[in-house]
Amino acid sequence: MISARSLLLRSNGNRWLILSILALLFSSCSLFRPADTGEKKDKTRKEKKKTEDKVTKEEDLLLDPVPGKKIYDPETGTLVVVDQTPVESMDTIRWADVPYDSIPPIQSSQSVAEEENLRGTTPELIRRGEFGSQILTAYNVALILPFLSDNFDPKVGAIPENADWALHFYGGAKMAFEKLEKEGIKLNVTVMDSKANPKQVGKLLTSRTALFNAHLIIGPYRKENLEMVADFARRNGKTFVSPHSAASGISENNPDYIQVSPTLESHCKAITRHVRKRFRPDQVILVSRDKPAEKARFSYFQDENFLIEGRRSDSLKFREYLIKEESADFQNIDLAPFLPPGDTAVFILPSWSSETFIYSFLSSLKLARQEDNYVEVYGMPQWMRYERIDYDLYEDLNVHVSSDTYIDPYLQDIQFFRQRFFDRYGVPPQDEAFLGHDVALYFGRMIYKYGTKFQYSFEKDPQQMLHTRFEFERVVQPSARYGRENAPIQRFENEYVNILKFEDYQFQLDN
Repeated sequence: MISARSLLLRSNGNRWLILSILALLFSSCSLFRPADTGEKKDKTRKEKKKTEDKVTKEEDLLLDPVPGKKIYDPETGTLVVVDQTPVESMDTIRWADVPYDSIPPIQSSQSVAEEENLRGTTPELIRRGEFGSQILTAYNVALILPFLSDNFDPKVGAIPENADWALHFYGGAKMAFEKLEKEGIKLNVTVMDSKANPKQVGKLLTSRTALFNAHLIIGPYRKENLEMVADFARRNGKTFVSPHSAASGISENNPDYIQVSPTLESHCKAITRHVRKRFRPDQVILVSRDKPAEKARFSYFQDENFLIEGRRSDSLKFREYLIKEESADFQNIDLAPFLPPGDTAVFILPSWSSETFIYSFLSSLKLARQEDNYVEVYGMPQWMRYERIDYDLYEDLNVHVSSDTYIDPYLQDIQFFRQRFFDRYGVPPQDEAFLGHDVALYFGRMIYKYGTKFQYSFEKDPQQMLHTRFEFERVVQPSARYGRENAPIQRFENEYVNILKFEDYQFQLDN
């Protein structure tokens, strides 16, 4: 059984709603309570001492912010406009570690008394399954979210915008946990506070907390905190789900690490497969700025193309076009050699950090295209959030992008979830609410069905969720010693990527 208090989200202009949130965050150290139907334990919970933690504001880790976008400046405590984009090497690339245009989210906390109470609920072993999986009468789930609740200013009466990610994720997850309870799935859920702070996460991992008794850990948010929890999970045999980060280097040789968001490599492979279903290799051109980090991404496309063909050959290789930054608006772009009359040219641009470059390329392509030229362009998910590009270019040039999320507003299930979320919390759900719901629902069902090592049964249970499809695969590093079949598992990753086409002035699913 799942015991949880109602969570209210921020609603502009509604002071009562905001004060309700504040009262909740500071009066309940654990937003989700362990399963308990006894009156004695209920009374004990009500008498527990409330604790309050001070939070240190930290800078967030933005990857390749688009020039003109606003990011958080920890020195001034304000949002600043980015004029130039730093270039990262392939060794330090963080693919979508945080939302495209975000600042750190919020946090809450958990008391030692609550942790002791969780350790008192010991699920019973029913039987053992494959790969050491334990089938239990109930499962302990630890949800680690960065709640930053002390950033609430009662004088202003509004929760900071950076609270939205955690609040919406929690709201969606809470609805899913209650659905699981109705299905007879017994979960003891504890919400813990990362404080978006490695020191706090370190305390949670080294003290006697609910994490030591958890059968499933979900969260946290930032890369450095993820790395710490992933290492803890590997050393202690805890199944650990990262719901947000798409970085590929979080943890190595860790079969207990599960990554919900596809990596950059998975995006590139998905684009290649989508292109090759419709076009010949000689019609495809890979394009980027003449920068080592961007050029290195070409290998993902070339390798997947060779894999599709089953052999390597120069005749099968995609053409490559590197563009030097000789002017601020890239006036040196020459696309005429790639536009044969009466044929189709497909341009793939694994680039996102410079909106100016993307705009210049699309503008040049529109000017160079002749009446008997048909063109298609494939880009990255960040393109959907560009603000300067005229969407006529997307429409005219048949632009596609990859995305780890696609929420179809016309689907009945999506409309139903939106309405239920709004009725309950007073605000429309953000994408994070769908993510929280899908993660909690899917993994709750998986652990109930297959036990504590459910990840080894992923191939049996791909599922279409609200915000995307879950198709988790084992990620291995083949070597001469092990080959591919026996290579150690690096992680489990959802490798399903949505391909969206800009049509009728909106991005629509084109898988």
